[in-house]
Amino acid sequence: MRLKVFVSIILAISCAVPVIAAAAPEPIVSMRLLRDDRGPLKIRTRSKKGVALRVVFDTAAANSILFDHAGTTGVEPALGRDHMVYFPFTDRFIDYRSIDWFTLSFGKHSFTSNSWVYGPWKQTGLFPGRLEPNYDVIAGRDVFNSFTVAVDPRKGRVKLYNSDEDLSARYRVSIDIVDLNPLIAVPVTYTRHDTGEAIEKLMIIDTGFSGVLLFADDEQLAQLGATEFTAPADTIADALIVEGSIKLGELDARDQRALVVSKGAFKADGVLGTGFLNNYRYAFDMEAKKLYLSTLRKSDRTELFQ
Repeated sequence: MRLKVFVSIILAISCAVPVIAAAAPEPIVSMRLLRDDRGPLKIRTRSKKGVALRVVFDTAAANSILFDHAGTTGVEPALGRDHMVYFPFTDRFIDYRSIDWFTLSFGKHSFTSNSWVYGPWKQTGLFPGRLEPNYDVIAGRDVFNSFTVAVDPRKGRVKLYNSDEDLSARYRVSIDIVDLNPLIAVPVTYTRHDTGEAIEKLMIIDTGFSGVLLFADDEQLAQLGATEFTAPADTIADALIVEGSIKLGELDARDQRALVVSKGAFKADGVLGTGFLNNYRYAFDMEAKKLYLSTLRKSDRTELFQ
């Protein structure tokens, strides 16, 4: 009898010990986004030498790029060997110079990498009709490999976490990222509004691009007057406009207007830009190869970040 009482007391004491929940991951830095509702992921920051720079976080960029133009005067990077950079959207190879090491400030955090290149912006074809580009730096794949990058369009913030932090509990769904090296893509279900046909597609994620592209089939290529090798940039001015919906994982489908363009060298079925991604809070975890998402209500979406 005494033994039973003793055991009961021990069990009662053990049950009374509080369980301490694991602390939620804290970001290394939180930064304000500078973009409208359909623009690329862009922030203001500074180089190590204090030069103000506009930086775009671009999941579709193999290299991080410092553009050579009036806005980057004074950065004076230490240049290394020649480095050819390929721009698949315009199907152009551009001769850049590698930067031995480059440091960029992300809030109070500094990011240093030797994967940067330096060179011209006009030849890329990414800024048609502009006298100057509307950003100075592309933070590319090396940044996404170094951090988990979380975006909240509702609050107009982008946060960087240590790459080994698990953010899955903060989001409703996780979707496997397909590594197309250097591009990343996710599977989606695309439904045409005119026919009701649902098609499984592999879509490149491009946070430096605001729209949604679908790559043309043979019939659509004929309408565009293009071939399967024509670069998307060469047909975007005459792109076909289609209405449909896109479904990511278990999330509800969202209506989305898309431009149909030629495919060029891309190894996927289309491109998802920020105009679609801004329907969600989302995070890129390249270590786990996951895209995390939670749907934003329409009333929660911010129309303009300043």
